Amino acid sequence: MSSPSTKIAWGVAVLVVAGLVAIAAPAVTAVLPVGNGPVAAPDASAPSTAKPATDSPTENAAAEDTSTGGAPAGYVGIGHGTSIPAGGPGDCKASAYIWIGSDNDEPMHAEMLGADMVDMGPREFATGGVGLDDQGRPATYTVAPGDVTSVIGDRFCIYNGIALETLNMYPGGDAIQPGDVLTLNADLVTDWVSPYGG
Repeated sequence: MSSPSTKIAWGVAVLVVAGLVAIAAPAVTAVLPVGNGPVAAPDASAPSTAKPATDSPTENAAAEDTSTGGAPAGYVGIGHGTSIPAGGPGDCKASAYIWIGSDNDEPMHAEMLGADMVDMGPREFATGGVGLDDQGRPATYTVAPGDVTSVIGDRFCIYNGIALETLNMYPGGDAIQPGDVLTLNADLVTDWVSPYGG
């Protein structure tokens, strides 16, 4: 059995890696060519045959699309300097996003960004019950046996469903249990504190 400090260290490491991936993904995507096959590196001694960049995203995949909040083509800016892929998991048309952080030395807090959550229905590893807010939107989720946080996120079109654990103050390594009631909508968590302390 792992010690609490080992669990915390692993949890923090997972969050750091996820954050670095989220930060690097738009930059990496912006320099990757779009096409159906491998792209050969240019020969430095050969004359350039590259076409000048155009404003058309189909001709220049790295062009910045101002309609998406300055995010690279294929991504949408959702606030707090965060961009996520356009579209959503599975059959979702767009993604919601759980943002946990701080701007301008404010206290850490949680917010729901992106599209509204949509319940796409029960599925394997996400069969629990849903509680609705006063406007009929998904607000809470009761964990069923065998449920997995990332799949629960997919069910509700949440891009980063694994963040449900942090939002609901589960320290790294502590698994959700049948009967646990998870808050889905980060905007409903007004008293969020880090499960890792500090």
